[in-house]
Amino acid sequence: MDEMKLTALLGPAEVPPASDPRFVLGVMARIEQRRFRRELAATVALAACAIVLLGMIAPMLEFTWHDSFAPYVSNMALLITLVSITLAVPYFLPARD
Repeated sequence: MDEMKLTALLGPAEVPPASDPRFVLGVMARIEQRRFRRELAATVALAACAIVLLGMIAPMLEFTWHDSFAPYVSNMALLITLVSITLAVPYFLPARD
């Protein structure tokens, strides 16, 4: 190409063409809907897999629960309560300088 034509094309910047906000929002809405459907399908698939696996493992968990964890339920409940209080208190009390 001729250098003069390139200078004319790349020369003084003209005002960019105006964009259509409705078109932009429409395209973004379609992209977001596709993304939402894809993530929803992945979440449903993972939930279905978790349900199937839990259904297969549940009989073994029941025997394990009665044999080893049932006597310590009250101790575990206390431990979980204390840990959750310890982790939650800093969020409720503001920091002091």
